[in-house]
Amino acid sequence: MEEKDKTFENWWMANKQRVLSEDREYSDAVGTYKMTSGADWLLFGIPVVTGILCIEYVPIESEVLRWVVSFLAAVLVSVACVYVKSLSNPHRPIGDIEADVKKRCLDEYRRTGVLGKSNKATTNR
Repeated sequence: MEEKDKTFENWWMANKQRVLSEDREYSDAVGTYKMTSGADWLLFGIPVVTGILCIEYVPIESEVLRWVVSFLAAVLVSVACVYVKSLSNPHRPIGDIEADVKKRCLDEYRRTGVLGKSNKATTNR
């Protein structure tokens, strides 16, 4: 059984991207991370504007320290924007979907003994 699992793991590493790209749920979830709307571009622009405003209005005498504070503020706002974007994602986490696809492929391989020949393992339920 261990040899079969090792064979599957080698096949999975070689074919992971192809198999995942054929799964509809995975493709839909990945597509939600693309910047497709004005709100997405706004979430990208907010950290930039925050950094610029911090450089101008933070009351710190040292120029270098002001740049560091502005950079940290922009990074924190960027993380907050990515979090907001993830809350609007209606799909399960990509890691969970990937694990399910891998499990379906492994179950199919254990049942049939054939690697990647059946589309049943890669289609969405």
